[in-house]
Amino acid sequence: MDKRFIPLIPVIAAALVLLIGGIYYANASTDGDFNVTGGVLHSYNGTDTRVVVPPTVQTIGREAFSGNPFIEEVSFSDSVTKIDESAFKDCPVLKKVVIPDSIATIGDSAFWGCLQLKDVSIGKGLKNFGNGAFSDCDSLRSIAVAAENPYICSEGSAVFNKSRSKLYQFAAGSLTQSYGIPENVTELSRYAFWGCDNLRNVVINGMKKIPDHAFSNCTGLINVNMQIPTSEIGIRAFSGCSSLLQVIIPESVGKIHETAFEGCPDNLCFVCDTYSYAYRYADENFRPVSATPLINVRYVTGEDEDSVYIVAQDGTVLVSEKDSYIPDDEEPVSPAGDIAFTDPSSEDAQHNALRITTQGVILGNSPVVSDRAYVQVDAADFTVVDPNTLPKTDKRVINDHAHYLDQTLTEYTFDPGLERIEDFSFARTHLTEVILPEGLVSIGEGAFYHCDMLGSVVIPSSVKYVGKNAFNFTPWYNNWMENAADGDLLVVGDGVLIGVKGDLPDELPSYVKSVSDGILK
Repeated sequence: MDKRFIPLIPVIAAALVLLIGGIYYANASTDGDFNVTGGVLHSYNGTDTRVVVPPTVQTIGREAFSGNPFIEEVSFSDSVTKIDESAFKDCPVLKKVVIPDSIATIGDSAFWGCLQLKDVSIGKGLKNFGNGAFSDCDSLRSIAVAAENPYICSEGSAVFNKSRSKLYQFAAGSLTQSYGIPENVTELSRYAFWGCDNLRNVVINGMKKIPDHAFSNCTGLINVNMQIPTSEIGIRAFSGCSSLLQVIIPESVGKIHETAFEGCPDNLCFVCDTYSYAYRYADENFRPVSATPLINVRYVTGEDEDSVYIVAQDGTVLVSEKDSYIPDDEEPVSPAGDIAFTDPSSEDAQHNALRITTQGVILGNSPVVSDRAYVQVDAADFTVVDPNTLPKTDKRVINDHAHYLDQTLTEYTFDPGLERIEDFSFARTHLTEVILPEGLVSIGEGAFYHCDMLGSVVIPSSVKYVGKNAFNFTPWYNNWMENAADGDLLVVGDGVLIGVKGDLPDELPSYVKSVSDGILK
């Protein structure tokens, strides 16, 4: 071995140490303001108003920019694939964010509480949209999503998955004041509507659970109308809704968290059936309980066709759809009762028009009753379809809740081929007489429950099943209860026992073939 090369070994070793150290240092921090390790940006310590994330970064780490008081705009390189939880939370002056196609995941609360954030655009690569990712961003009216994105999409102020079965986020700064969650939405993200202060009226369709914090701190929310099949209301779902006056809760709701309405007014009115879980919850926690809505909201257009007013039955203008603004000189509209049918070409009819912006536009004199709109349409391209060409409905069945709470319904002619009336089909209507056809076999639970004007009922001998409380709280049923001469047992149809005065006898008469649900304890 040539000993002349021996002294070079320490020199080479030292050079390698410096080189490796330099490479490590480059991976650890691209400059003094960024703390980066293994492709994860852990923190940013700079004071720049416009920040460009270095190309060595793959993940914006948890709380990396959280609370930064300087940053107004951020740009990401194509190397970034993930923005972690709370990465930009509470950045008070952040105004613009462009999410490139490379980013596949935005974590929970990633941009939460960025009060001046107005401009957000999302590329075509985002797959995972975290809970409350843009919640409590008071200035954010909408979120733009690339049309080419195969995973998520935006519509108005809302962000959905591509199939629109899940609603991820509703922009907190949206000017929308009345919103009906589309019926095909079966899932809502936690914190989805958090802090939507301009929202006044919400109709919730199609979903079984209202998740935790879904509508928390919507301080302008006045009226919430939940529809079947909603069955559960989660933790603090409506907490801090300090203006909430009325909640309509269907009998399908069987679980309400004790904090669901925490921080709501003490006089909050729950509109629900007296036998329901919601009634017991409201009676224990709030007291005000009603069988009918206190706020009969009507949707009324003003002279400006782009504005929509929501008017109470007494004519008081509650809210305006246009820029949260009601002109000082606007006279409130005074509807004539609950429903006003007028000539659709008249000035009054044009003024009293329903406009539904979530599913399209309905114009004309269109009063709303329960969950139905009676529509007269004025449109050049509108075609009336021959009803004979439409799919035939099954005349053998009247479906669940088919006419529930339709208090315009005072009479009804039953099809002679009818076999089943499902649960709550006519509950809380204003029917005065019911003549059920021969051949009817089944009457569902609560089918005519609380029909407060129903004085006459004819039930054919073909009926073999009657559900729980099918006729309870009707004058017909009450008259039997109060008339001693009518006997202690109410037996209808093919020997179905539906009512008992006092205790059930030890032995039932032979003509009683079956007993309605709820009779036997």
